Amino acid sequence: MKVAVIGCGTIANTAHIPAYIKNEKTEIKYFCDIIPERAEAAVEKYGCGKAVTDYKEVLADPEIEAISVCTPNKMHSTIAIDALRAGKNVLCEKPAARVYSEALEMQKAQHETGKVLNIGVVNRFNTGVNKIKELITQGELGDIYQVYVSFRSHRSIPGLGGDFTTKAVAGGGVMIDWGVHFFDIVMYCCGDPKVKTVSAEEFKSL
Repeated sequence: MKVAVIGCGTIANTAHIPAYIKNEKTEIKYFCDIIPERAEAAVEKYGCGKAVTDYKEVLADPEIEAISVCTPNKMHSTIAIDALRAGKNVLCEKPAARVYSEALEMQKAQHETGKVLNIGVVNRFNTGVNKIKELITQGELGDIYQVYVSFRSHRSIPGLGGDFTTKAVAGGGVMIDWGVHFFDIVMYCCGDPKVKTVSAEEFKSL
């Protein structure tokens, strides 16, 4: 399968690209980034692919079967929708989008095209998470009425003042960045129940 990586920053280099390189059934044909040096650096580092700056060039190539969307959040829905309608399968980094309406448009495009749209909420593949899901499914934990989730980040904020911390680009801060993982784990383990209410709080130290 010939694939393309769109957005050649941190998550592409730490997760997506190494995974494709290790997979004997995939070949990275394009590295795409609006910063040419990033795409060119990827070609040099991994010894494959072509560096481009316009993702539409990637989508126009009939050999490309799938893409990874590793851009800032504000471009997730736009690129994913364009790719689906171009007949490509999509692995999109989390969060799916900045706001609910963008995510719904992505879902609509997936339903219309029948292509694969997968969001990178990777914790559902962890052994521990699947053990919890198994215990719930088998009734070992009884009837689940409420789930409480709490997490704390000890990692510094990446790129303070950059895309990660700019609301118009990233969306909803830590809840949309890390929180989506925990929301997904809860929904996955509980069999995707219909949600009646959700409440959340965020705290930060000054």
